[in-house]
Amino acid sequence: AQDGRVLRPGRPAPIRPMTARARAALFGLALAGCDPLAPVRELQTFSRCEFRLSSVAGTTLAGVAIHGRRGPSELSPLDAFTIGRALKAATLPLAFTLNVEARNPNAEPAAMNRLAWILLVDGRELTAGLLDRRVEVEANGGVAPVPLAVAVDLKQVLSGESLQDLANLAFNVAGLGDRPTRITLRAKPSILVAGQLL
Repeated sequence: AQDGRVLRPGRPAPIRPMTARARAALFGLALAGCDPLAPVRELQTFSRCEFRLSSVAGTTLAGVAIHGRRGPSELSPLDAFTIGRALKAATLPLAFTLNVEARNPNAEPAAMNRLAWILLVDGRELTAGLLDRRVEVEANGGVAPVPLAVAVDLKQVLSGESLQDLANLAFNVAGLGDRPTRITLRAKPSILVAGQLL
């Protein structure tokens, strides 16, 4: 089962230097009595949060919903035919939502506005994406969901694998197969400061 699997986010990347425009905006905020460094602290705290895989949901393979099915044997004849035909085609699209849970054990609130991520399965890079939405996590044990929409063409990223291996991987990634799958997420969060992403 997928619940409770711990993600291994890569080392947080260093915050990029601010542009002259961002520095000027920060100076204006300081003059206005605002705390211009509050977003930076929120981002730094976010990088110190704890992350785990809460669930994998809405899994489809070649457009066929496979979530909740333990393997190909539980597919209807029509769905099995659709996936079988896709296995022989040039593309094999796999899509699902990776629900990540962020927990903040720190004494300050955490936040980010954008998350660039890379997903690895059993040590192999499967796909990459971008979550373009703000996530806030309250201090002292606050928890917030971080849903990542994943879409990948298995035929493209895993060329050379057998058709059976491709199908098994799809079910294993969804937490529905009979073999444990190690999911690793490398992530780089950004924060919006004075209209600039840092």
